[in-house]
Formats: sequence, C-alpha cells, structure tokens
Amino acid sequence: MARLITKVFVLVILLAGVALASETPRVDFFSPEGTVKKVRQITARFTDQMVAFGDPRLADPFDVRCPEKGEGRWVDGKNWSYDFDRDLDAGVVCTFTVKPALKTLSGKRIGGIKNFIFNTGGPSIIRSNPYEGSEYIDEDQRFIVTLDGEPDENSLQQHVYCSVEGIEERIGIRLVTGTEKEDFLKAVKYGRDKRPTVVFGCRRTFPAKAAVKIVWGRGVKSKSGIATAEDQTLAFKTREPFMARFSCMRENPKVGCIPLAPMELLFTSPVPWEIARQITLKSDRGQVWKPGKVEESGATAYLVTPGKVLAIKAVDAQQFVHSMSFEGPFPENSRFTLTLPEGFKDDAGRILQNGKKFPLKVTTHSYTPLAKFADHFGIIEMSINPLLPVTVRNIETEIKTWSEEIRGTGKEKTAETTEKKDTALGIIQKVNGQVSRVDGNREEEIIRWLNALSHTDRRVSVFAGKGRGQQMTIPKPGESKEFEVIGIPLKSPGFYVIELESTLMSRLLSKLGPMYVPTSALVTNMAAHFKWGRKSSLVWVTSLDKAEPVRDASVTIRDCAGKPVWQGKTDAEGLARIEKRLPSKKDLNTCDNRRGDRRDEDYWANSEDSPVLDGISSGLFVFARKGEDMTFTHSSWDKGIDPWRFNLSVPSYYDYEDTENERPIGHTVFDRTLFRAGETVSMKHFVREREMIKGFSIPGQSSLPDELVIEHMGSEQTY
Repeated sequence: MARLITKVFVLVILLAGVALASETPRVDFFSPEGTVKKVRQITARFTDQMVAFGDPRLADPFDVRCPEKGEGRWVDGKNWSYDFDRDLDAGVVCTFTVKPALKTLSGKRIGGIKNFIFNTGGPSIIRSNPYEGSEYIDEDQRFIVTLDGEPDENSLQQHVYCSVEGIEERIGIRLVTGTEKEDFLKAVKYGRDKRPTVVFGCRRTFPAKAAVKIVWGRGVKSKSGIATAEDQTLAFKTREPFMARFSCMRENPKVGCIPLAPMELLFTSPVPWEIARQITLKSDRGQVWKPGKVEESGATAYLVTPGKVLAIKAVDAQQFVHSMSFEGPFPENSRFTLTLPEGFKDDAGRILQNGKKFPLKVTTHSYTPLAKFADHFGIIEMSINPLLPVTVRNIETEIKTWSEEIRGTGKEKTAETTEKKDTALGIIQKVNGQVSRVDGNREEEIIRWLNALSHTDRRVSVFAGKGRGQQMTIPKPGESKEFEVIGIPLKSPGFYVIELESTLMSRLLSKLGPMYVPTSALVTNMAAHFKWGRKSSLVWVTSLDKAEPVRDASVTIRDCAGKPVWQGKTDAEGLARIEKRLPSKKDLNTCDNRRGDRRDEDYWANSEDSPVLDGISSGLFVFARKGEDMTFTHSSWDKGIDPWRFNLSVPSYYDYEDTENERPIGHTVFDRTLFRAGETVSMKHFVREREMIKGFSIPGQSSLPDELVIEHMGSEQTY
C-alpha cells in the first residue's frame, strides 16, 4: 500500500513538472533555419505576450550576428520580424540568440531553444549567357554566368565541369579572369550588374549538333566557405555545321524559281558581311545581281581561335548576316550561276560543309499566271459605266464570261451579249467565265451565294449544277504575259456573281484541271448602316453619290440562313427604327459555309477563305431596296470609327450576350482610399438600371442583389 502511494506521489510531481514546463515562455516559431536562398526577412513568434503593442520603446529580443545589415520590429505583442536591407547573397551565415535578460510582458524569463542559425548556401547560377536551353552555342563557346554570391575559384575548378553527348568523360573548365575577362565582357557588350560574374570555357571543342551540359556541381564554395549542397545543370546544344541553303518561291518543287520573287541564300551560322557581299548571281546572258541584307544577327558576335587560350576579335552584330537576298524581277526561263568568293567562312572561321555544290546552277520558270479579284465580295458605286477590276498576268488573251440574269419571278432572261476579237494578236486562247445577276428581291439567294463564296475550292466552279448562259467576251488589251488591271462591265444595279475559268492557271493546282477564280459584286447607289442595340436597333439608308437620306426604302433583316427577323421602311431622315429587341448573338443560328470533302488533303491545299465574308456564318443581314436599286450590309462589317478611339467604354462580351437577363450596374464610392491596419472603411454603393429614354434609373427593390462580396485582390480574402 505504501509503495502504491509513493508511485502516485511521484506521478503527480512529474505531471506538475510537465505542466510547469509547458507554461514556460519560449520561441514558438522561427524562420528561416538551415540552408535557405533569397532571404529578405526573419520572423519569430513567442508563446506569450512579450510587449505592449504600440509602445515606441520596444527593444529587439535577439542578439544578431550577421554580416548583412537589417532592422527589427514588433509586428504585434507576440510576433517579431527582422528585415534586411536587400536579399542576402550566397555564403552568408546569420545567428540569432535570445537575449539573456529577455522577459515576457508579465515578467517571466524565456526558456526553450535560444540559438537559431541559417545560411544562404553556396553560390548558384542566377542567369547565363547563352541562355539555358540555347541550341546555337559555338563549338568553342564561352559561358558567362551571373551568381548570387562570390565563389571560391579553386572550388570552381574542382566541382564545375562540362558533359558532352558522345564523350564518356568529364571535361574540365578554364576560367577567364583578370584583364582578359574584362576585355572579353567589354568586347561582347555584356550588360554588367552588381552580381558576381564568372566567365569560363570547356577544355575541349564540342562536336556539331551535340547536347552539352554545364554541371555546377555540389561542393562549389563561396568565399565564406559555405558550399552548395546539390548539382545545378544547364543544358545546351551546339549549332549545326556551317552550311548554305538556296531558297526561292516555286509553283511546285519540280520547276524553276518564280521570276518575280527574290532568291535567297540562308546560312546556318553568321557570315561576315564583307565576305557575303561578294557573292554574285549571274545569268547566262551576262547580267549580274548583287546581294542585299535580309537578316542581321540579333546579338553581338565574337570569335574564339580554336586550340589557343583566347584570342578575342569582337565585331558589331551589324557586320554579320544570317541570310541574303537577290531581288528580282528576273528574266523568265533563264539560267543563273550563284558563285561564292574564295575563303568563304562563318564567324568562327569554319568552311562551308556543302561547299562542293557551289557554284550553284539556278533556273527560273515562266511568269506565274494570275487572275485575281480584290476579294470574294465588293461594292461598286453605280455610275455611268461601273466596272469590276480584275488583275491578270500571263493568262489567256481573251476573257470570256457568261451573263445570266435572275428575276424575282424565277424566270431567266438572257442579257445582250457582245464578242470582240483582236485579230492582230492572233488570239487563240480564251478565259471562260460566268456573270450571274441576282435581283434585289431574291435576298435569300444572295445570302446563299455569299455563304458559298465565303470559302471556295479553286478546282470547282461555284456555278456547278446551275448551267450557263450566253457568253460575254472581255479582250485583254496587252500581250498575255503583261501585268495589267482590266474591268468587267456591270451595267445595271444589282448583285452579281462572277467567275473566271483558266486552263493556263491549272499549273498552280496540285492536280491538272481548270482553275476557277470567283467573286461577287454589289452595284448600288445606296449604303445601309446598322446599329444593333440591346432593346432597340437602327438602320440608316443613304445615297452614295450625294450622301443624302433615302426615304421610303424597304428594309428587311435576316439571319445567316435567310430567315426574316424584321421588316419595315425608312422615314424622311432615312431611318428605320426597330422599336423591339432583336435576337441576341447567342440566340441566332450559325451556318456552315464550307463545301467539299474536308477529309481530302487537296481540299485544304486548294481552298480559299474570304476575309470580308469571314463573319457571315452568324449575325444579321440588313437589306434595303428602293425601286431598281438595292443594298445590304452585315452585322460583322463593323470596322471603322470605334468607341475606344474616343476613350469611350466598350461593352464586354457578356454585356452583349446577357440581353435577356440584363443586370443592374454598380459603382462604389469610398470615404478615402488610404488606410491603416485596424481602421474602419466606409463605402457607399450606387446601383442603377439602363433605360432607353433616361439612360439610367433607380432599380426596384426586387432587382437589387441579395448579397455584396468584397474581395481583397492581393490575398483573395472575401467578406
């Protein structure tokens, strides 16, 4: 029994000691400890209240032994911080010791651990030149590395090495120091900073196109003796062998260069301009072309003589080129010789690997055939003789079209045709084509044509399956190989679809066959302007020749499929006021305009998109008609005078989309915008609704939000 009482008494004493120990004030948290990089602040937290918050006579609780300057402060009654003047470099050791006489606010002495030590580790690489991952380093590359602390040079020789793909051994480095280092950094115009910089090269020449690693090994020491704890690896790749590649535009790989396009010579490494400018291109007829600069190296180049310690020859980047160009036009179907000068070498003195290909024989093809409209759709102002311009070159000497007019009744009427021939030129080749006019009251058909023309296949006629009308001949004034702009007459107002068909242009296709060049044109003396609003919209119709409003014009709004959305007429001011909400963008259907088999690779190679008609797969068409004249516009044709040009706010995507459930808008006014910790912030929120007449109105209680959320952007804390 006595033994049991004794055990209980001892247990009580132990528990009391544990309770007493747990009540002893101590440092509950200290950071950082151990090895830490980029230290700027020390924080410590005590278990008990140490000082009265707000007392200006607060003393630091630690004795600080550190080579870097800083200043301590109490954050509150338990938390203390020590801020250094700058981020600590590598190799710094700091010790913080609790002051022997330190007591809590209640007078208790501090127990527990009293010494806290951290270091910033050995010197590591912050930045390198060339940059890490570069695939264009030289075979005798010198590396410039910026460090976070001064290194011990002896440890660099022992623990930094190069690893090269295909070489099963470590390759040591050779440091560049003293005057040699300063001359080098000055020569390459390296942007110096206050950080320590090391320049070194590997003790072996790299092979071309090889993976190279710089291993900043474990054990690299700072001058204070602190060493790195792990390897730091930078990966690079050496540049390709010095080679030259000829390039020019071709219709296909089997023919010569296009005579109108430049011929280029590209190098895999920089070449001194003084050498490159001596390259010549000479035709078999004796005409000589001199090269011009195309691309200049983006960084300062420097030469390192292989096998020697260092022989620097710094040159400005403007004196080196990566490619050069011979500007045309060149004579067609001709032969040329591209000759390199003697001693042709790159910036590192390497000779050309494919030098046996030079002098290089080059040929040109005949002038590329061309028949091009400005786009797949355009507007031509109605005049005495409206013409649709088309640019042509090296195509058939007579352009033939078929004219077809479609009336609103659905009946077809053949227009008067003419045919002119220039017998002096001996015309035997003709460009076939079609011109189809669609009357203004066939709006759905106009939309179908525009959808078809927004994406076309040059191998297929847009009139496929629609038959052909009578021919209309447009002779080319000049010879077939001349570059010129001719006009296709469109005599009456309306919407036209025009297509040219050329056999000579078939050489531009991947497979033989006629090539089709389509377009469409609206001949009109009217213009329609459309403003698409949230609750109402507006159409304004004006004349092109006098810029006057057009009264009593019939206006129809349709979607991309041609379905009518609204109809009306313009007033005396040329305005058609739509006093209702039109469908929003998200409520409208979309139309697929592409034709053909998209699984066919040639479909993508021979297809062409229209920038003008790119947006008509959705949105709204606006048609306006008066008498024989007709015009239209589309809601996607909105480039021009934009609100942002006048510092006006532009509605967001959600403002346009959220038209059915339009939300009130709010603005907050603060009592002030500069605060201190613990202060009360007062704010007032103004909420308004948009209205057609007044602009803004006070919303009803039911439309007000049920909850307001205040978010602190830095911490993302919400209230």
